[in-house]
Amino acid sequence: MEPKIRRKFKSLPVTLSTATAVATTIRWDDVAGGCLLMGTAVTASQSIQLWCSGTTDGSFGRLYNADGSAADITLVPSLTESRTYALPDAAFGVGALKFVAASTNSTAAACIVMLKT
Repeated sequence: MEPKIRRKFKSLPVTLSTATAVATTIRWDDVAGGCLLMGTAVTASQSIQLWCSGTTDGSFGRLYNADGSAADITLVPSLTESRTYALPDAAFGVGALKFVAASTNSTAAACIVMLKT
């Protein structure tokens, strides 16, 4: 049976870095939901920070929730399997997004951002 409502989907590779300036920038203004698929990572990997801007070439600032806590993705890394993390709701009001590794322990992991548009 065919779904009655079909949403568009796209996936983009992301290279993790601890430097915001070189992190992959993703246009986010047409996104309705998403996840970060992260390959195997060392067990010392702790989190991915989200940095945002109104445009892809704008000035980026770290994303925070309404309660003042950082809107980071807390990692539960695995040496044997990939893990997928839902993106926080705070991310869906921005125009562009960068995924920044909180430590170099995460930078070797292959990542893909899956977007529902």
